[in-house]
Amino acid sequence: MTAVLAPGKAILCGEYAVLHGAPAISVATDRCVRAWVMAGAGTPLSPFLVAALERVAQVLRAEGKNPTEILQSGALGVDSTALYEGGQKLGLGSSAAVTVAATGAALHRYGISLDDKRRIFQIADDAHAAAQGTRGSGVDVATSVWGGAIRFQRKNGDVTVTPVDLPDGIRLTFIFAGKSASTPALIGKVKAFAEAQPASHEAAIGRLISQAHAFAAALADGDAAQLVRTADVYHEAMKHLGEAAGCEIVTREHAQLAAFARRHGGAAKPSGAGGGDLGVAFTIGSEATFALREDLKQAGLFPLQVGAPAPGLRLETLS
Repeated sequence: MTAVLAPGKAILCGEYAVLHGAPAISVATDRCVRAWVMAGAGTPLSPFLVAALERVAQVLRAEGKNPTEILQSGALGVDSTALYEGGQKLGLGSSAAVTVAATGAALHRYGISLDDKRRIFQIADDAHAAAQGTRGSGVDVATSVWGGAIRFQRKNGDVTVTPVDLPDGIRLTFIFAGKSASTPALIGKVKAFAEAQPASHEAAIGRLISQAHAFAAALADGDAAQLVRTADVYHEAMKHLGEAAGCEIVTREHAQLAAFARRHGGAAKPSGAGGGDLGVAFTIGSEATFALREDLKQAGLFPLQVGAPAPGLRLETLS
C-alpha cells in the first residue's frame, strides 16, 4: 500500500508579522502525517479532511474524472499521531499537515503527480482556510508541501516560497512548553488589541516586521551570529506583543528556554503563535548545543526528538 507523507512544521521567525506581509522562515520536521485512500480506511472526517476532499473533488471533476471513491465514508485513512505526545498537540502544524496529506493522498489515488507543489499548495491552502473559517498566512501549509527550510511571504494576495539554507553551525533545539495552545484564540486577542489600540498595535507589529526582515537577511547572508541576535530580539518583541494584547504569548517555559540558550551564546523564542506548544532554540556549534540540552534536561524541559529541516510531501510504500 502507498501512503502520502506530509511533514509538520516549525516556524523559526516571522510569527504575527507574516500576517502583515513580512517574510516568515519555517522548516519541515521529520514528524509526519500519513494519509492513504482505500476501502474501509475508516478515519473520522474532521473539517480539515472534509474540506481537502471537497477541494480535490472539484479539481478532479474539472478534469473529467469521477471522484466518487474519495468522497465515500471510510475511504480515507489518516495517522497524525507523530505530531502529538501524551495526547497533546506539540505545535507542529497538525491541521495543515493533515490537510496537505489528505490532499496529496486523494490526488495520488487518481493518478495526479505530487510534483506540482504550487498546485497542491493552492488546493490545500484553500481547504485549510475553508475548514478554519478564515485564511491564515499559509506558511504551515507551504512548509508541509515544499519541505526543507523555506522563506514564505504572502503580500497583496501573492504567495512567494523560496528554499533557503540555515547558516553553517546553526543547531536547532525544540521543546514542548507544557501545554497545547490555541492559535486562533491568540490571533483573536491580538486582533482585539488592534481594534482597541490601533497605534500601540501598529508599533508592536512594526517591531516584529522589522526583525522578520532582519532574520531573513541574516539567513541570506549566512550570518549565524546575526541570526541568533535577531532571534533573541524577536523573542522580546513577541513577549511585548503578548503583554500589550493581554495574552501570554511567551510562557514561563519559553522564557526559561531563552535564558538557558543565552547562557550558551544562543537565543530562543516561541515557534508559532506561542501561549504554549513549541519553543525553538538556536545555538552555534555542537558543544554549545549539547550543553544547552543538558541544562534543559536538568530543568525538566526535555528536548523533543524532532529533526529539521526534513523533506516535504512525498510517497511512502507501506508493507
